Amino acid sequence: MIHSLAFTLPDSERLPLVRAVLVLGYLAAALCWLRAGRRAKAASESSSARWWLLGALLLFLLATNKVFDFKTQCEALIRALAKANGWYDRRQPVQFVLAILLPVVAGIFGLILLLRTRARQFVQAHPLALFGWFLLLLYLALRLAQEWKPALNWLVSIKYHQWRLGLEVAGMGLVILAAVTSQKKKTPEL
Repeated sequence: MIHSLAFTLPDSERLPLVRAVLVLGYLAAALCWLRAGRRAKAASESSSARWWLLGALLLFLLATNKVFDFKTQCEALIRALAKANGWYDRRQPVQFVLAILLPVVAGIFGLILLLRTRARQFVQAHPLALFGWFLLLLYLALRLAQEWKPALNWLVSIKYHQWRLGLEVAGMGLVILAAVTSQKKKTPEL
């Protein structure tokens, strides 16, 4: 059932209408997180409010990225630099560092940050937010991994292009749901 559903999902990187809907989704998510931050601030939950506002900022940046397609712009810039400096033919190690190693290190650093700081209490109080962000970051990491040719072969083998939109929409839906349901439960003061 899910496998046959995957064939019906449109490609968000090639269809302007789908991109526009995703931009609106990210903006709606950012607004929900902004409202949740304001509610938390009004309830004197200042630390929780900061995490909601940071999430709103990040969601707004994702919307901006979706509008302007910064990935393609960065690819063109790096490609031009590689050609100008004569290392374009040996670009695979740089692609590995930028597309694989950097996101993995950033993910590990982010996980340590979440587990060792006050953010741990926030994610314990809002597990939907944690899972939604995990799906969004997984989508972004897989999208970045497309730039390294060995990873691209693996992504094609798992038919990533057929289900990446579902991954992005599910993550977006969970972060929206986390913000909307946050008013029903009180986050412990951090």
